[in-house]
Amino acid sequence: MPWFKCFIEGENFPGVLLDSDTPVGFYATRWVEASSSDEAELAALDALRREPVFQVAADQKSKDARVHFTEIVEVSAPEGPHSGASWYVMGT
Repeated sequence: MPWFKCFIEGENFPGVLLDSDTPVGFYATRWVEASSSDEAELAALDALRREPVFQVAADQKSKDARVHFTEIVEVSAPEGPHSGASWYVMGT
């Protein structure tokens, strides 16, 4: 089964994740094994949901929070870590 590198961007997550009063966003990359890019998107989203920081985000419930995939590329093998994100305060 092929590997996919998924570039993900999140917006309007609860600021509490960065100890901020304003919403935050993030950039993340996930490598997943899947039979197609559509399945890779679902697998990467599922992987995010299982990570502790994103579970905290789910508990805080922000109706404006959004996740979108900016690119999904088939690769020969994973190239890096399968967790973590670069966070930023929205509007900065």
